[in-house]
Order: sequence, then C-alpha cells, then structure tokens
Amino acid sequence: MAGMSQPEFLDFSHLAPLAKTLWPGRRRDYVSPGLADPGLMRVFPDLAEGDVADLQWPYLRKDAPHIWRRDLRGVRNPYIGVLSLDEATLLYNNALPFKGKRGLEIGCHYAWSTAHLVAAGLDLDVIDPALGQPDQMRDVRDSLSRVGPARLWAGFSPSVVPAVRTVKPEPWSFAFIDGWHEGDGPRDDALAVVDQMADDALVMFHDLVSPHVAAGLAVFAEAGWRVGLYNTMQVMGVAWRGTAAPASHVADKDMPQPEGQFLQGFTALSR
Repeated sequence: MAGMSQPEFLDFSHLAPLAKTLWPGRRRDYVSPGLADPGLMRVFPDLAEGDVADLQWPYLRKDAPHIWRRDLRGVRNPYIGVLSLDEATLLYNNALPFKGKRGLEIGCHYAWSTAHLVAAGLDLDVIDPALGQPDQMRDVRDSLSRVGPARLWAGFSPSVVPAVRTVKPEPWSFAFIDGWHEGDGPRDDALAVVDQMADDALVMFHDLVSPHVAAGLAVFAEAGWRVGLYNTMQVMGVAWRGTAAPASHVADKDMPQPEGQFLQGFTALSR
C-alpha cells in the first residue's frame, strides 16, 4: 500500500482479512527468470523487513512467501509497505521499453518504486501529497539523487493530474497508479489518467487483491484496453494498448493464486 494520500490511519478491524494463514517458512526475495534487476536495494538502506502478522490492512497476502518491507523514514505512518522485489523488478522491466518517453507515478511514498521507473529511463512526473512534508520531499530527493531526476509534485490526485499533464506537450506513455487505495480512490485516479495516455501505452497498478484497486484497472478495460494480472505478493495489474505489451513473468512456485470474484474478468499474465 505505497503512497497513501488521504488520512494516515484507518480502522480496518471490521473487515475480515484476506489471508487466514501466515506463510509458514522463511520469507525470501524473488526475481522472475528473464527479468533484469537494477539492484536498487543498495540505494535504500532504510528499507527494513517487517512482520506481516502485525499489520491490519485486510488485503495483505500474509500467506505469500515474499519479504514485506517498509521504509524506516516513514515515521508518520510506519505501516505503509513498499513493492516486493518481484514487483519492483516487474515495474522496472515494463517501463524499460518506454525509455525517454514521458511517464507518470501516482503515489511514491519514499521513492522505492519511483527509483525503478527513473532507472528505466522514464521522463517522470510524480504526484503525492506527502511530498508537501518538507522532510519527506528531502528524503525522496535524496534517494533519487543516486538514481536520476524526476519532477516531483506535492498534490492530491486526481485533482492535480490535468495540470501536471500540461507541463509538457507529450502525453504519458507509461503510468503507475499506486495512490489512495480505499473507496473510489483508485477508480478516480484511473479516470483522470485514461484519456491522458499515448496511443502506445502501458499502465500498472499495485495491490489488485483489493476490490477498490481492481475497480481502477477495470476503467481501462471499459475503455477498450487489454488488461491482465501478475501473480505477485500483492498482485499487480496491467493495462496496455497499441504496440505496447507487458513483460513476461514466471510466478514464484509457492505464490498462492489470486482470489476474488472481482478479479475473474482479468487475464492471468504470470506463468
């Protein structure tokens, strides 16, 4: 749940958790065969492994075998996690074909995902209201100083999306939507972005295990885009059109299959 952009603490105790059991073994990192890992863990010394048993968000797949990490600089909300290594490498490899093209990220937290998009060579706009916190803007800039530049916008999506789009004439060719996950947030972000993309474009979402996020991916399906799911720790969604195509992915053999009626209409992309 990276890049939350609304109230920092919510009570989820009234919702039944998605995972009824914990992964019983030692958690591990994983990179799919055939995908390149840019090796950015060294740039983020504040990433620390967390105990998923302590987390309340009901859509966390606690029965998945991969390491869940958080950024220790996130003192205002220490329970926000970042993409698993599997998910971060998928993000990077999907962005690579768009090197030099304009990209958009909604929800950056402390720039772990951002760094992978920058390393892939995107001309990147980043929207996150938390960048309005001077310490968080400083920390994000510090992390990116070791990877590459991005345009950082301290604002709320979807309201600032049209203004950010006009900063340069080119439409976005790649987008990563990982902002506010609750209610209509993901769908509203998707509606703001879908008409601002290039003819050949790809859009990714994180946390498709949440029906709210799945509703965001559905916006692109309704607009005629092809859509699919990667079976990762939190399930990643992809929408693409034109000459764009999603990267190939081999799921960890121990990764549970995605569940939920709201995911039934999406193509499985992981082998």
